[in-house]
Amino acid sequence: MTNYALRQQHLLETLKTDAFIAVNWEDSDPVSLRYLTGFTGEGSLIISPDHVVLLTDSRYTEQATQETADLQIKEGRGWDVKGLFDALTARNLASCTFASARASVYWLEELTKLGTLKLNSQRDPVAQLRRIKSNDELDHLRAAAKIADDALAELVPWIKVGMNEAEIALQLEMLIRQTGAEGLGFDVNASAGRNTALNHYSPFHHPAAIKPGDLLLFDFGTNVHGYRSDMTRTFVVGEPSARDITIYNTVLNANCRAIEAVRAGKTGVEIDAVARDLIVEAGFGKNFGHGLGHGIGLEVHEAPGLSPLSKDTLEPGMVVTVEPGIYFTGEGGVRIEDDVVVTETGCEIITAFPKEELISVG
Repeated sequence: MTNYALRQQHLLETLKTDAFIAVNWEDSDPVSLRYLTGFTGEGSLIISPDHVVLLTDSRYTEQATQETADLQIKEGRGWDVKGLFDALTARNLASCTFASARASVYWLEELTKLGTLKLNSQRDPVAQLRRIKSNDELDHLRAAAKIADDALAELVPWIKVGMNEAEIALQLEMLIRQTGAEGLGFDVNASAGRNTALNHYSPFHHPAAIKPGDLLLFDFGTNVHGYRSDMTRTFVVGEPSARDITIYNTVLNANCRAIEAVRAGKTGVEIDAVARDLIVEAGFGKNFGHGLGHGIGLEVHEAPGLSPLSKDTLEPGMVVTVEPGIYFTGEGGVRIEDDVVVTETGCEIITAFPKEELISVG
């Protein structure tokens, strides 16, 4: 039995339902289809004890054949609503479960207009299965982290004063795309000076040129077989100030102490508190507004979460980011982020770019 078949079986056993349906329509749920079948295109997936069928159209039929195995592929138009309804009723699947977090109100309304189906919503059952990674998934995540490490190491000596954020981000993207990665894990955040305080900054809106004394932050990742890395490193252009070094060392200490605390059985609240308490004690508590970290896998943000609001407990095989930061509005900030695999006795750090001191560039 393939990994995909085992995942399908586990899903049905967990849900205790006649069928599970997932639809990737205009990028509504690519991760569920990929996780359950290996298919990376658009279509509707029906999983039941007796049938596993992918409904798609002529744009994706050959692609689906190449990417999947032991899967019935049915080509036709209207697969997202009418074709899906017909396929469900033809198989006498009267009770079906779907992920409410992945479905649009429009899709649900259109499906229910066609006739009587008992549709049971759960928030995101496939995401729950994805929390713990298999050995193959962990290998993909390690590979994605290694490519990010190597790309940043090649980029740093190239950076010069006067370059702008956009050209630096594009160079980093080019280095990533020259490897065996599928591409970026997400859009590159290359931010300088005051922009380093913007957590999800785009360098392409109004790219600033880097100048001596600027902090320079990179938040980026790569994508290997759909699995994403997510790393942040902060540098300084030229010589750092005493304040820069103090803030950097505080964030570094919080990052390292939190990583030391990661292990199975710990809660997301507990791990977050290790870093947060240290930052508060250093006098920067009001400058750390976001959670400590998040799960990572086929999506760059997934369960479990590390934050004061987390309801998660860590288990072996989970992969999380640890990313404390200190930010000053209008001035700039420092963040250091690593990806770690949870184990029974601790964790494995899979991002390896040096962070032991504030590195000067330019």
